[in-house]
Amino acid sequence: MKHLKVLTGLFVLVWISMGQVTTASAGAVLQDLENALMCKCDDKCGKVLLNCTCSTSDKTRAKFSKMLESGLTVDQIIKMQVDEYGETVLSAPSKFGFNLTAWLTPFVALVAGGFGVRKVLLACVGKKDDSDSAEAPGAETEISGKYSKRLKDELDGIEL
Repeated sequence: MKHLKVLTGLFVLVWISMGQVTTASAGAVLQDLENALMCKCDDKCGKVLLNCTCSTSDKTRAKFSKMLESGLTVDQIIKMQVDEYGETVLSAPSKFGFNLTAWLTPFVALVAGGFGVRKVLLACVGKKDDSDSAEAPGAETEISGKYSKRLKDELDGIEL
């Protein structure tokens, strides 16, 4: 009899915790949906639905909650919104077609720009090194000749 009470208590505990996980999971699913879509309010605020606080966003959240409770998935709801409003409702562009170019172009430009800057810097540094090495022997001879003459004059003045 005592084992039956322990098992019943354990079952109730597991059942209650499962209900809390489902509730938390439903909240996370709604947040994922809100993060994937832009707010379509009259003010045209341009915010992600998750961050918008207007009355339209509250109505949209309630509508999405009902849709999720009815059994629709996040992907199905997103597709419905894209069909209704177009791809501008998405918070991030899709990763295919022309939008793939929009994703890749900045990275390609950064890499190409980095190589371009490197090439220009190496060309400038290379020219400076070449010009320094070409002038160095002549300039060094001129400077050492000037100091040699002065040193000779100083040494001659000491001997007298």
